[in-house]
Amino acid sequence: MVQVVPLNWLGSFCNFGGPLAPGETDHWWTAGGEWGRENRLYLFTAYCDGGAEIAVRNITHYRGGHDETHFEIHNDGAGEPVYYYFYIAWSDPIPA
Repeated sequence: MVQVVPLNWLGSFCNFGGPLAPGETDHWWTAGGEWGRENRLYLFTAYCDGGAEIAVRNITHYRGGHDETHFEIHNDGAGEPVYYYFYIAWSDPIPA
């Protein structure tokens, strides 16, 4: 039988960056806090003003003596460089 476990979500504004030119990528990392302490689901979301297509990609988590999460924010758009901001949301711990 499958067990259904409701999960609550929390989130916060993380940071902002730019200008990020079309085709370029900024690399970010974070350590400590909620990150990696327990099994959770994470959602990374990036936004910018204007018509640029901005995306979070290549999210990698390293668990060990020092937990770190690495991710990239990439500008897939054309035109002028953009300033962006991003949010991260995380679920309740996933029961084992």
